[in-house]
Amino acid sequence: MKQGMAGSHLFRQNQYMYLKKEDMLTEKQIVSKYLGVPYLHHGRDLTGGDCWSLIILINKDRGIEILDLENYEQDWAKKGKNHFIDNYYKNWEIVTPPKFLDVLLFKNHLGVVSHAGAYLSDGKFIHTHSKVGTIISRLTARWEQRLEGIYRYKE
Repeated sequence: MKQGMAGSHLFRQNQYMYLKKEDMLTEKQIVSKYLGVPYLHHGRDLTGGDCWSLIILINKDRGIEILDLENYEQDWAKKGKNHFIDNYYKNWEIVTPPKFLDVLLFKNHLGVVSHAGAYLSDGKFIHTHSKVGTIISRLTARWEQRLEGIYRYKE
């Protein structure tokens, strides 16, 4: 069920808020829509989500359907399985430097990708933290040490 918003290019459908494909996303729109969404492991909408749901939803806003890791076994990152990387090579390219909404993948102590965020600008990215929900962080040396790669969807 679609629900319009007067004077806006946004509409609501099935608990997701989407931007029309022909409208360019802005950092302000992304931040105002997702900042503060609570953490919920395997949540997949604005009522709660994890880092991968944030990537799914942002890309859905862009008209891009991406792999949902929800159906993979629990604790796969702790077991050394690299589902992020294994499923990115066909539709995504590794890039540098990051541009707006490029996906940042971060590895854990085992060298396995276990966290993701979307690049905003000026060294900032948006991601979901298990204790505080969706936040904006700076790409500091700590994050850069964990950075596996920066990925851009091949259009």
